[in-house]
Amino acid sequence: MALIYTDSNREDIDYVQKHWNIDFDIGLYNGSDNDFEITVPSEEWTDRFNDYSIVYDEDGGELGGLVKGKTSDTAQENVIIWGLTWRGIIKQDYIEPPDGQAYYEARGDANSFLRDVLDNYFDGLIVGSEELCGVDVNYDIRYINKLEAIEKTLEKSNLKMKLTFIGGCAVVSAVDMISDIDVELSNDYGYDIMAKDLKNGINHVICLGQGELTERTIVHLYLLSNGMITQDKEQATADGIYGLYETKTIYDNSNAQDVSELIEGGSDKLISNEKSLTINNVTGVDIGDVVNARDYITGIFMTKKIVAKVFSGCLDNLKIENKVGD
Repeated sequence: MALIYTDSNREDIDYVQKHWNIDFDIGLYNGSDNDFEITVPSEEWTDRFNDYSIVYDEDGGELGGLVKGKTSDTAQENVIIWGLTWRGIIKQDYIEPPDGQAYYEARGDANSFLRDVLDNYFDGLIVGSEELCGVDVNYDIRYINKLEAIEKTLEKSNLKMKLTFIGGCAVVSAVDMISDIDVELSNDYGYDIMAKDLKNGINHVICLGQGELTERTIVHLYLLSNGMITQDKEQATADGIYGLYETKTIYDNSNAQDVSELIEGGSDKLISNEKSLTINNVTGVDIGDVVNARDYITGIFMTKKIVAKVFSGCLDNLKIENKVGD
C-alpha cells in the first residue's frame, strides 16, 4: 500500500513515509469516527502538507481523506496531521427535501441517486459513480445526515457503499452487500478476536418526579435482558434483576410535567451491558457486510455488520482491525 499526500491545491507532494505512524478509522455512520491522524517527525514535515491537503491511496483504495488541522508536539518532536476520511466528509452534510416537498425521494438507479446527492456538494472531491448500478433504490429522506441516508437507502436494496480514489476524486458506488452468515469468524479459523463482555449497564432506574416526601411521584423502570423496559418488579425479578445482578441509579426530575415525561427521561438512563467484538486479519469482507462472529471465552455470538475498519501503525507493518457491530 502506498499513500500520497498533496498540498491544499491537490498537487502531489510526496509519499507518506513508511516510518510515519498512521491511524485511520473508517466505517458506517454509527460505527466509526471516520477520521485519521498521521504522525510526522517535525524535521520531515513541510508546511505544504497542511489544512485542506488530501491523502489518497495510489492504488485507488478507500484509505484517505481531507486534512482539517494539525497538532505540534515539541516534546516528541512530531507534527500530528488530523483529518476526515471520505465518509467523514460526507457525514458533515445532510439531505434536505426540495423546496415545497416533504421528502427527498430517492428513486431509480442506485448510482444515479449517489451522483445526485454527492456530485455538487464537495467541490468535486467526492462524486457518485458514472456507471449504472443496475439496482433501483426507493427511500424517502427528510433531514437525515447524508452518510446515514446513503447507507439506509442502499441497505433497503441490499447494497452498500464502495469508495475508490480515481482521477483525483473519491468515487462512491453502490455494490452488493455480502451477507455470508454461513461463515463463522472465530479463533478456530485463525482470526484474532478481541471480545468485550462487561456488566457495566444500568438495569434499574428510580424516577423521582413532582411532589414532596410521601407525595412525590416515583416510578421504577427495569431493563430486561431482551431489551424491553418494564415497571413490573416481579417480571424484572424473574428476568434476573435482583441482588448482585441489579444495578440502580436515580433519575431526578421534579420539573416533569407528567408521568410519561418522567418515564421518557428515566428510560434514557437505562444502559445495556457492553458487548463488542473486534476482529483482526479478516479478508473477503468489507464495511457494511454481514457476518457471524463468535468468541468462546465470553460466549459472545453475533450476526452483525462489519461497521468499521481501523488501520494503525506504519505502512510497512500495518495492523487492520474489523469492528463488528449493529
